[in-house]
Amino acid sequence: MNTDKPLGAALVAIGGAGILIALQISVRTFNNDPGPKLFPIMACTILVICGLGLLFQRSNEPAPPILGAEWRRGIAMAGLLVGYAAGLWLVGFYPATLIGSFAIYYVIAGRDRRSILRGAIYAVLVTGVVHLVFRVALGAFLPHGILF
Repeated sequence: MNTDKPLGAALVAIGGAGILIALQISVRTFNNDPGPKLFPIMACTILVICGLGLLFQRSNEPAPPILGAEWRRGIAMAGLLVGYAAGLWLVGFYPATLIGSFAIYYVIAGRDRRSILRGAIYAVLVTGVVHLVFRVALGAFLPHGILF
């Protein structure tokens, strides 16, 4: 069974609903900060784009089955994202992003291509680029943790 079309429709619906909900967020800011609705709108827009891609994709070939290792990797990625969200809340953006980026690299790279040095460079680059784009260029506030 090809699940691309139902998945695409679900992504478009979830993304569209997320955009509508995010547009309801109203917080007054003291500068040109785009506010807290920027990130949800960006994420939901990506969901809608991916959903449209799945909906309009032509595919007559049956989808290959998902293997056990791929399921484990997907579940690990979902767990990492939940852990990253908890890390943002507990320790703030910088430590959570450094650790989260390294962990995501470690899972994505697989056993054959894992390198601690490459993962550390990747984590520092991701954290630095996000800092430059959002903190420096956009003047947005990055989350601080409740612990420090």
